[in-house]
Amino acid sequence: MVLIDIDGTLLSTSRTQESEKRRYVEAIRDVVGVEPHVVPSRFAGMVDPQICKILLAELGLNNDMVTESLPNVLTRMAEVYCKMQKEVVLNLGVRGLLAVLATSPRHVVGVLTGNLKAIAEEKLTRADIRIYFSELFCADNYFDRKSLVEDAVRTCITKYGLSSNRDVVIVGDTPLDIEAANMSHSTSVGVASGVYSTVQLSKAGAAQVYASMKPTRQLLTGLGVI
Repeated sequence: MVLIDIDGTLLSTSRTQESEKRRYVEAIRDVVGVEPHVVPSRFAGMVDPQICKILLAELGLNNDMVTESLPNVLTRMAEVYCKMQKEVVLNLGVRGLLAVLATSPRHVVGVLTGNLKAIAEEKLTRADIRIYFSELFCADNYFDRKSLVEDAVRTCITKYGLSSNRDVVIVGDTPLDIEAANMSHSTSVGVASGVYSTVQLSKAGAAQVYASMKPTRQLLTGLGVI
């Protein structure tokens, strides 16, 4: 089982920062009437509910106000993102790698993302890669990546009859991706296609690290395709 992150891993963050910023700013402004200050790279590896909760608290809302506003913010954010004009650009090698994985009889490919499901579906559809994914694990009901990853791994083990957590390979571009994968005892693969380097991902504890998603012999060997 190969579970791949979206932002920074499948999709280029350098080309999508403006739309990522807008979806938070507009959703929170529409619900609470104040615009937050958003730097998308600051939240790399976090999940949408967690990010929105932080931004609401930074605007001065108390815990009760954050709890009351958050569901409306998340609903509005999905609406805003799906309607806005945006650029969705694949990172180097992504389409080629997905095509190879799709032909492997030993692999099932899924998405594991900090995005809300509606936003993840929109990104994958716009990028024309939704067809490659049999599973979609999203962050709608999570406030940290660790819990999301643990539940995704548990589901995969049960559904596909895998013999160990190591049979679930989690591919991401941030130290938080790597840390969550390692805490779940799955196999962590770091790809330096986002804001973090191969050195930083190695220091975070990635079992394997690659410069990009380009389907080199080394990457395909590491994923067990060849």
